[in-house]
Amino acid sequence: MKGKQTRIDRKYLKISLYALFVLIIAILFEKVAANLSDVAGSLQSAYRFLMGLIQPFIIGFAIAYLLNPSMKILEKYLKFQPFFKKRPQFARSAAILVNYLIVIGCILWCSFVFLPEIKDSVLKFIQQAPDYMSAMNDQIKEIFNQITFIDSSDVIDGVNRVFNPLLEFSEDIPQLIATIAGNVYNFGVLALNVIMGIFIAFYMLMEKENFRKSSQKVLYALWSEEKADRFIYNLQRTHSIFQSFIVGKAVDSFIIGILAFIGFHILKNPFAAALAFFVGLTNMIPYFGPFIGAIPSILITFLVSPLQAVAVGIFILILQQFDGNYLGPKILGDKLDISPLWIILSIIVGGALMGAVGMFIGVPIFATIRLFCMEAIDRRFAGKYSRRNPLEKYANESDTEEKELAVLIREALDQAPTDYPKI
Repeated sequence: MKGKQTRIDRKYLKISLYALFVLIIAILFEKVAANLSDVAGSLQSAYRFLMGLIQPFIIGFAIAYLLNPSMKILEKYLKFQPFFKKRPQFARSAAILVNYLIVIGCILWCSFVFLPEIKDSVLKFIQQAPDYMSAMNDQIKEIFNQITFIDSSDVIDGVNRVFNPLLEFSEDIPQLIATIAGNVYNFGVLALNVIMGIFIAFYMLMEKENFRKSSQKVLYALWSEEKADRFIYNLQRTHSIFQSFIVGKAVDSFIIGILAFIGFHILKNPFAAALAFFVGLTNMIPYFGPFIGAIPSILITFLVSPLQAVAVGIFILILQQFDGNYLGPKILGDKLDISPLWIILSIIVGGALMGAVGMFIGVPIFATIRLFCMEAIDRRFAGKYSRRNPLEKYANESDTEEKELAVLIREALDQAPTDYPKI
């Protein structure tokens, strides 16, 4: 009797605890709903604080991830040198430092040589844009005044509607630069985080094997061996997709930018540095990038000389064909293995969610998701139809249609006349 009473008491205690839990959740929900704006502000403040804390580590990881391939190549080379054969522990430090020196050298070259030329090109365009527009309008009027059935003023209005947004944006550039330069606090915080990220990246690269072993130990401690093996294997494949795309696309776009710079200089384009930088930067975006880089370049050059704009358009077309058919496949290979339709979809969705960055990283993210989804579908399909393949009937239907079409073509050829009248 006492045991039965104990079981009843436990049952009611359990029901009471559930009821109390539901009541607490309801009260919390009511408080949150009543102060939703304050809660949203607090969450936003907490998010900004958290991002401020982890930003140096994110920057450091990004630097380490980008430098890792070149560091491995250089480390392998140094280990064969006599000095480092006796002191292998110094090979990685030397490889990282050489990479840092190359990157810092490129940054300094851009800061003192390339960026000033871009700035001069932009300022020159801003200052002379009204003169370019006036000269272009005069040329259009002179050409179309000789054509009686086309009104030159209509053509000029149409051209001006195309170029006015570009001119308005160019007029806002000095103010934009001043605003960015004037925000000293944010720039200082970013510079400090980058400096901290550089040091963090150094230690990440030095201790990457230890980090990997520690992470693997945690995974095997928390999960079963089979789950840990599968997770590590999938993580390695994800890393392969991201590294081949991000690093490969960066190298590809850098080469395209240099080739564009050389080509624009040969064409004597007055804005060679700025346009080459823009073409190389937008080339990071698959499919849409070449068009995003080409259209403004052609329009800006058209203001200076319509004939030169045609030459620039032809040059960019040749450059992008070279990139799409030779350079890109050589560097990137076929690691993504997704059709152009899915790449375009990933760019649109990534751009809608994360802007320009999403247009770039959306492709490897989508490629990774597609890889795992297709493998899950294949496993489910193979388990469900282990003895027969239901798709074979559609293959047979296709073969039947092809055979019927071949018979119709053969009959039509048999009925066609064999001799034709001479002309």
